[in-house]
Amino acid sequence: MRRWMIPVAMLLMLALAVPVGAQSNEQKLTEIEKEIDQLNQQIKAQKEIKDQRAAAVAAVAARLSELQGQIAEVQARVDAKELDIANQESELADLEISLSNLEAQIARTQLETRQTREVVQERAVDLYMSRSMNVGGVLLAVNEMADVTVGLEYAGQVIEDSEALIRRLEVLEHQEELQQAQIEANKERTKTILATLETERVALVADRSLLEEKEAEVAVELDSVKDLLAEIQSDINEVEGELTALEREQAAMEAAIRAAQSTGGEKVGALRWPVSGSVSSGFGYRIHPISGARKLHTGIDISVGSGVPIGAAGDGVVILASWYGGYGNAVVIDHGGGLATLYAHQSSLAVSVGQSVSEGDTIGYVGSTGYSTGPHLHFETREFGTPVNPMGYLSG
Repeated sequence: MRRWMIPVAMLLMLALAVPVGAQSNEQKLTEIEKEIDQLNQQIKAQKEIKDQRAAAVAAVAARLSELQGQIAEVQARVDAKELDIANQESELADLEISLSNLEAQIARTQLETRQTREVVQERAVDLYMSRSMNVGGVLLAVNEMADVTVGLEYAGQVIEDSEALIRRLEVLEHQEELQQAQIEANKERTKTILATLETERVALVADRSLLEEKEAEVAVELDSVKDLLAEIQSDINEVEGELTALEREQAAMEAAIRAAQSTGGEKVGALRWPVSGSVSSGFGYRIHPISGARKLHTGIDISVGSGVPIGAAGDGVVILASWYGGYGNAVVIDHGGGLATLYAHQSSLAVSVGQSVSEGDTIGYVGSTGYSTGPHLHFETREFGTPVNPMGYLSG
């Protein structure tokens, strides 16, 4: 996007410097007022463009910041869910091991309970069968006093062993109940964990999908930023690139033209267009899109294809025909009366210094040499070496 601004004071001087023939002061004033109005419109447009660029950059930055915040939030949920799932899976694994151990324990308890119950039942039968036998009967059944002591101990032992077996059986049955309750509790906890894991895994999949969507949106915004920055950089390059390159040559070019040109004769009133094409960048000051610095574009850029012949804008003598820094291959024609024309960025030259040319003669061919972003003709008009607006001289 090509933009420029011209100070009102310079615009007034240029307007007064343009040959006006028999124009009246009223006509000149009307033209000046028209140009001032155009200048004000350019200044307003330039400000609007800068505001739009700033707003666009701010909008993209805000959107990126918002998306980054959303991504951080979703990522935190994903991380929390993954950690929770990992913890619950670990607990589930521990429960499975515990359940396996409990099942082994209850199997042993059940076996011991069954064996103890069988012994109790056998003892109960024995006691029943011998229930008529009392301690006196036991004593009568023995022949010696030594055997009486043994009989008493036997009878007491039988009773004590039976009671101990019954108590052990009760303990084993209670232990089995506790182990069975623990197994059921572990199974219920396992069911709860599995249900929770299923829910959290579904939510995790959704959050991961959302995370991918947000990251895709960020990628789109980043592409938008890249395009916007590339556009702004193009503006910067346009302002700083060619203008800076040509600016470095201005003093030397001005001195070279003044030294070589003829100041005698009458100044040409009108010039012929050197090529046929549209003006892609006009004469005047351009504003840096970021810093606001002003740089003078010393001519006009005419869009035209590479290799197109360039015609002399008027009769004159070639005073420069060579490579000239940022101008690339350049030709300068002196038309007398202090007026000279400059043709830059040519692919090749068709004239040499000292050669006289007539209006329309081919002096070279359009190119993109020197500092140029593409084929075009950079055309200047200079009065005593100082650049002036070519549109004041070009006819048609």
